[in-house]
Amino acid sequence: MMITIITLTICLGISIFVNMNLTRKFEQLEQMAEESVDALLENEKFLTELRNRIRSQRSYLKQLDRIGSFEADDETGYFFKEMKDIVNDIAVYFGENPIDDEKKSILENKNQADVSFQKDYFA
Repeated sequence: MMITIITLTICLGISIFVNMNLTRKFEQLEQMAEESVDALLENEKFLTELRNRIRSQRSYLKQLDRIGSFEADDETGYFFKEMKDIVNDIAVYFGENPIDDEKKSILENKNQADVSFQKDYFA
């Protein structure tokens, strides 16, 4: 009888220790999960703002070079081409079409490009 009481007391002590340890670890994990959710929400907000800025910059780049004059110049052409490639890569990351594919439609629909330019910068 005495051995059973001692064994049960030891098991109870171990069980209490294990439960307290697991509770502490769970609370830490829960706090880390809340911080991760907050960080994800901040990242989503940043990416949304970045996507909106990229859209407006693409519109502005298309408006600036609607006839291809910047790309034709040697000195500014290199910088303009690199800048357009960077904006294009970021836009493709956000799931939009590359600038080169849209260039023909912009030249054909110049009035629509002017309207979107005005919406982006004068709204």
